[in-house]
Amino acid sequence: HPYIYKITFATANESSALVIRPFSEKGTLKDLIYKAKPKDPFLKKYCNPKKIQGLELQQIKTYGRQILEVLKFLHEKGFPYGHLHSANVMLDGDTCKLLDLENSLLGLPSFYRLYFSQFRKIN
Repeated sequence: HPYIYKITFATANESSALVIRPFSEKGTLKDLIYKAKPKDPFLKKYCNPKKIQGLELQQIKTYGRQILEVLKFLHEKGFPYGHLHSANVMLDGDTCKLLDLENSLLGLPSFYRLYFSQFRKIN
């Protein structure tokens, strides 16, 4: 799918898994929002609230549509994707591509599991 970031190499055994993807100079959607460089340390990138900037309306429309299209594709294939957040959306030019699709296959809990699990029943 054009909105899924490619994997260069993947392997797994009984106790672990390894996934390698190409490095992107542009970084993730989170890097764009925080005006951060992908190679900078985590604390330097994301712990300065003065650097945060919003996105232009056209960027929101474009990225939002691309993310919804790939989520629809995954849903139609019966593939769960519970790890959607700005750090799992890679930017490739003006295109968004999802990362970490393998997390559900590896049994990793959803990014939002903590929020869902506090409710006994969701109507």
